[in-house]
Amino acid sequence: MYPTAVQEQQMLLHCAHARYVWNLAVEQHSHWQKGRRSAPGFAEQCKQLTEARAASEWLRAGNVDVQQQALKDFAYAKQARFSAGFGEPTWRKKHKHEGFRVIGTDRVPACRDDGTPLLNGKGKQVMSRSVVVRKLNKHWAQVKAQAADGYGSGSPAANRRTRKRFG
Repeated sequence: MYPTAVQEQQMLLHCAHARYVWNLAVEQHSHWQKGRRSAPGFAEQCKQLTEARAASEWLRAGNVDVQQQALKDFAYAKQARFSAGFGEPTWRKKHKHEGFRVIGTDRVPACRDDGTPLLNGKGKQVMSRSVVVRKLNKHWAQVKAQAADGYGSGSPAANRRTRKRFG
């Protein structure tokens, strides 16, 4: 990806929020001992995240989808330790374990390159995913995603096309 300086800072902030939420989940689960009530699951942690966002301006400034996806990834990692044998999820460290995931399940109006709406055969607006990845070749893919500074706005004008090198 070739983000602008503002987009890069926003993505680093997303990384920091995802790492913070992940590490809180690791901390909660590390205090569990045999004979105690089980550590909170994904749904309970999402409720706790809502409370934490209300109390923390820094956390509230981040994208809730990124933060909840970190919790979902943590829950998946906890389950994978049994089925895949990966062991317990561990702490994420700054500059070493950076990253976040955005699952583009929400729909946005599809538009042509010139900005005009894309219509189906019945004359209705075609809806598409907010994040679309198209592999171009062995090393490159094209990612169509909402701008880092306007993610979730639903505005097709905020869409950006970037390329990411694999490997």
